[in-house]
Amino acid sequence: MSIAGLKKFFTYIGKNNKPIYPVMAVASAEIVFRPLFTMMDKKSPDETKKYTALREGITEIVAVPTYWACGELAAKGADLFKTDPKAAMRAKHNLMTAGVWGAALLVIPGLCSLVVKPFTERIYKNKARKAQKLDITDNTQSVPTVSKQQISSTGRVALQTKLPVYNYKMADFANSRMKVGL
Repeated sequence: MSIAGLKKFFTYIGKNNKPIYPVMAVASAEIVFRPLFTMMDKKSPDETKKYTALREGITEIVAVPTYWACGELAAKGADLFKTDPKAAMRAKHNLMTAGVWGAALLVIPGLCSLVVKPFTERIYKNKARKAQKLDITDNTQSVPTVSKQQISSTGRVALQTKLPVYNYKMADFANSRMKVGL
């Protein structure tokens, strides 16, 4: 291919590029790669990986047509700018971009909340999840009782039992934060 052919090709791509094309391309790639990378995680249990990969795949399957539909519907608003053709083209491009942003921020999360849970429940209905019985035991220390005596002239109250003494060092608090990557 010659330099003139490449120039013509890239000029055509630049003039006919819509904002929905790169977003749909990324979402299409994520249909494959997000579940694949989730399944490659060695630390997670198998059931968790399968469920997460399914949710991510469904999310991206919902995202691709939603990006396209919201972008195209928002671009229809450019018909309001019929006076100047350049302004109408800019408005169409900008409104399409705004439609894609709206899809990413509002429409796709809303659709996923409506679609993903019922779909995954249908798939996992054969594996009915039984409620686990929790072993609840009371491991709290008993609270010492304070006597209801009159306050002496010194202003102190005599306690019948000793209060528990907790020995905490400042180093315990400084070293107790979450460690990432270990």
